[in-house]
Amino acid sequence: MKKKLLSTSVVLVSLLFGLTGCGNSSAASGQDSATPQETVAEAPEAEASEEGEKTEERADSLATEEAAQVSTEQESAVTDNDTTAAAASEDRGSASRSNTLVVYFSRVGNTDFQETVDADSSASIRIDENGPMGNAGQIAAWIADASGAETMEILTEETYPADYNETVSQAKQEQSVGFRPLLKADEKAVEEYSTIYLVFPNWWGDLPMPVYSFLDAHDLTGKTVNVFVTHEGSGFSNTVGTIEELEPGAEVRQGLAVQGGSVTDEEQNIRQWVNDNRN
Repeated sequence: MKKKLLSTSVVLVSLLFGLTGCGNSSAASGQDSATPQETVAEAPEAEASEEGEKTEERADSLATEEAAQVSTEQESAVTDNDTTAAAASEDRGSASRSNTLVVYFSRVGNTDFQETVDADSSASIRIDENGPMGNAGQIAAWIADASGAETMEILTEETYPADYNETVSQAKQEQSVGFRPLLKADEKAVEEYSTIYLVFPNWWGDLPMPVYSFLDAHDLTGKTVNVFVTHEGSGFSNTVGTIEELEPGAEVRQGLAVQGGSVTDEEQNIRQWVNDNRN
C-alpha cells in the first residue's frame, strides 16, 4: 500500500515538473517572439520617415518649379507689356506722320544765286523775308499747309546757271539728248507715302529733266500722284500723259496749271483744290 502511494507521488511530481518546464518554455518562446514583433513595428516608422523626407523633397521641388513658372510668367508679362507699349508708340508715331508728300522741283533750289538776286531776273523767282523762292516752291508750301503733308525738293548734284537765258538753253539741250541729271539723295523715303503731289515748272512743253531722273528712281505703283505745273502759257502740255507712261501703276491726276506771273493770286484756288480732292 505504501509502495503504491509512493509511486503515485512520484508520478504527480514528475507531472508537476513537466508542466512547469512547459510553462517556462512557453514563456521563453513568448519572450523570443517579441523581438521580431518590435522589429516589424519599427520598420514602418523608418519607411514613414523616409517617405516623409521624399514628400518634403517633392514639395520643395514643386514649390521651386512653381516659383520658377511664376517668375517666367511675370517676365513674359513684362516682355509682352514692353512689346505692346513699343507697338503702341510706333503706331502713334505712324499716326502722327502724314502719309502725303509734296515733291517739287524748282530752279531756285537748284541754282547758286547771288544774295543780290531780285525777282526781275526771272518770272519764276519771288523774294520774301526768307530770301528767293521759286513759284514751284511756293505752290508746294501752300499744298503742304493745306494737306498736312511733308515736303521734299528734288535737288541736282550740279546746279543750273544763275542767268535765266543760260538755264533755258541748258534745259533745251538736256531735253534734246534725253539727259538725266544726277540727283542728291532723297530727304524722305518716298515709297512710304501713299499720296504724292508733284510740282514743277513746264520746261519746253515737257517735264524738267531732273523730274525724269526722280521718276526713274522711284516706283510709284499704287500711289496717287497729283500733278501741278507752273508755266508761261503752255499749261500742262503733255506732262500728265508722260508721267502716266513713266508710272503706269500709279493713279495720276491733273491738278492745276498756274501761270508763273499770277502765282500769288492763286493761293486760294490751290488750297481749295487740295481740300476738294483729298483721297
